[in-house]
Amino acid sequence: MQENSDRPFVTELTTHSSIGYVDEKRVDDSLQQKQKQGVAATGGTTTRWMQNNKKWILFGIAIIAAATAIPIILVIALRKPSEPPSPTVQKKQPEEHHPDFPPLPEDQFNNSAQANPYTPPLSKPFPYGKIPIRGINLGGWLVIEPFITPSLFDQFSKSDKVIDEYSLCKKLGPKEALRQIQEHYETFITEEDFAKIAKMGFNHVRIPMGHWAIEVTQDEPYVPHLSWEYLLRAIQWGRKYGLRIMVELHTAPGSQNGWNHSGRYGQIGFLNGSHGEENANRTLKIVETMIEFFNKPEWQDMVPIFGVLNEPAIFELEKKRVQKWYEDSHDSIRNITGVNDGPYLTYHDGFIGLDSWNGFFDQNRYKRVFLESHMYLMFDESIVSLPREEQAQFPCHGWRTILNDSMKNAAPTMVGEFSIATNDCGKYLNGVGLGTRYENTLHKESSAKQLQCPTCTCENVENWKKWDKNYRHFLQSFLEHQIDSFETSSIGWFFWTYKTENHANPHWDYSLGWEQGWAPKDVNNITYKCAN
Repeated sequence: MQENSDRPFVTELTTHSSIGYVDEKRVDDSLQQKQKQGVAATGGTTTRWMQNNKKWILFGIAIIAAATAIPIILVIALRKPSEPPSPTVQKKQPEEHHPDFPPLPEDQFNNSAQANPYTPPLSKPFPYGKIPIRGINLGGWLVIEPFITPSLFDQFSKSDKVIDEYSLCKKLGPKEALRQIQEHYETFITEEDFAKIAKMGFNHVRIPMGHWAIEVTQDEPYVPHLSWEYLLRAIQWGRKYGLRIMVELHTAPGSQNGWNHSGRYGQIGFLNGSHGEENANRTLKIVETMIEFFNKPEWQDMVPIFGVLNEPAIFELEKKRVQKWYEDSHDSIRNITGVNDGPYLTYHDGFIGLDSWNGFFDQNRYKRVFLESHMYLMFDESIVSLPREEQAQFPCHGWRTILNDSMKNAAPTMVGEFSIATNDCGKYLNGVGLGTRYENTLHKESSAKQLQCPTCTCENVENWKKWDKNYRHFLQSFLEHQIDSFETSSIGWFFWTYKTENHANPHWDYSLGWEQGWAPKDVNNITYKCAN
């Protein structure tokens, strides 16, 4: 397959963008047009006058030429074609609209900000293992997910089969896909959200990214490169509010798991199928490009953690091939950063059990590496059927035991995703047009286990306005017991996710819980804790 360009986007952006590049061609065309107009205006009388005043004309031309050339030279000199775009720095201080916002530092790479008294300023290393990661995911923003932004998919009929970002972009076409997705990027997450995240007490933000931020091939309909600009903008917001960023590659070319949040629903094309090796090699090159950028001094403090690849479905792949890719990617990254430098790397457990990784991440070789796991109750039919009181306490013994063992026998372990959902009733949670385990209506090619519960129903389950006091109390208890469990048995956690569109899926919507009271006002101070 022929790629759209020989080099990745982050090394070749040359046109004007919201992040501050100059279109030189536009400047050159304008100058040429003006020069032509000047020649056309020259006539007979004017020519004789010019001959009589040749000396002064030459002197004037020299002055005009200098005045024209100097700005062009400055534009070319100041612009760095080998650098990715720098985030926009607003000249207008946001306090005029948001009194709680701190002023922008004059230095756009100033790392003096501190998110809260419980975490060190950005200029100092974060003591992983001593202070827990307390993080939030920005799911559904730069990688679109139907259950987080359902309106993007509701505009189509079922027969259109728009079920993921791939089919969304293909159905819309390049121009309309660009318009809709840019509007989504621009409005779904703003600076105000970063200010709120800091106020909530978090110290890290995990940002999932699609591989199309770096490159696309001719047969991929994704909107290319645009999300990279918004990622850098988000990192600068994090810098302003003292929030460290975990950048995470959420998709692989060909799909690493066949789920819609990998970009394309269906077959797994990563280390599988006729292009499996090709897609894996391409994924590694994309990872290398991102690492090379964030390994630069101005970004190192801001991006101390990098997720190498989200949720590869190792349970459906050859385990040894994936492990070999883990080894190769680690070695390649450390060839760029140095063995003891660069961001901490996270590798997902692949849903084969944390104990499957015992002994793999030899700490003499895999330095600055975390094993990542995602803890979701609603996908385990044996826990979904438990009474609420037992569900709220389950993290304290079930997950805490598993995580403690992983910390001892596998590697420093991190919970990269969890929620307060106790069923899979959320709209489009399992996918567009698919049913639920909870109601035994999930129709999918894979053999997903169903919940044997004839009386279980999803009716009004997601209508948060009808939740009574007891249920809200349960949600707070379940959330905070998870937090305490993860902080006492791992290096920390990231909640999935910060928000859903118009609170469409409230069990996955931290901002709604924060506003309504079932999430703590300050995540550093929780009420419910596990018994020792």
